[in-house]
Amino acid sequence: MPRAVSQSDQPLRRLDLSYLLWCLSLVGICGAQRIYNRRPLSGVLYLLSFGLLGIGTVVDLFLIPSLVRHANAPTLLDQARAAVEPIDRQLLLLARSKGSAGFSLNDAVLALDPSVELAELRRVLDDLQQHELLLISNDEQGRVVYREP
Repeated sequence: MPRAVSQSDQPLRRLDLSYLLWCLSLVGICGAQRIYNRRPLSGVLYLLSFGLLGIGTVVDLFLIPSLVRHANAPTLLDQARAAVEPIDRQLLLLARSKGSAGFSLNDAVLALDPSVELAELRRVLDDLQQHELLLISNDEQGRVVYREP
């Protein structure tokens, strides 16, 4: 089954290459910088209209940095999401920060990424307890809390 290509698999767009492609408009090939920066419709429009009769090409000279930023934004966002620490490490850090008071399941849900499902969270908590990295006990109000050993 073919794997879907995510944004994080795509290379980042470069500012210097965008300006180099813009230079092609000086010889009549307009819109290459827009196609390169993931703006294919406006790139084809520029190609067919000679850069909106040259006006769009001159404007693009100043817009290229923002074109590159917008083209790279989805890729950078996917890379940042992929760089999130594993759930077990986040839970251990949460236990360390809470100290002897420990943390409840609700605290963990609020502290972790919203995409973490409750079933996965409980599984990781059970694994950490089995490996004796977290202790389960009750606090003064009777809540179940997780603490460092």
